[in-house]
Amino acid sequence: MPRTLSEVQSFMNRERLASFATVGPNGEPHVVPVFFTYGGGKVFVQTDRKSVKVRNLTRNSSVAVAVYSEEEAVVIRGEARIIDSDEEFVKRTREHVDKYRLKMNGQGRDSLGIPLFNKEVRCVVEVTPKRVVFW
Repeated sequence: MPRTLSEVQSFMNRERLASFATVGPNGEPHVVPVFFTYGGGKVFVQTDRKSVKVRNLTRNSSVAVAVYSEEEAVVIRGEARIIDSDEEFVKRTREHVDKYRLKMNGQGRDSLGIPLFNKEVRCVVEVTPKRVVFW
């Protein structure tokens, strides 16, 4: 079980899937599984710019991220934003590609044909924690 923030970092780096919760337009929760990276105490999610989660967080930036493995878990509640900087977008997308060992073709698409480095189609969500709970 993670007991310190450095153990949280290690746990988050080895886990592959998280539950990502946003608040829908009617106030109901919207929870989806996501791939993620973690660094500097923040969670980063590379996603489709037109996804429901992105539309939700542009209206209400309050989000939650839960990562769990067997009886260990990290739950983060915080504020989300879309990364605007081209340099930061590329950096975080590269981290995503590296973590998941994605194969990219010559057009910058992954094995599913997703153009991960196309900022018109994709974006990176940055979650800044307000509260981190782990057990």
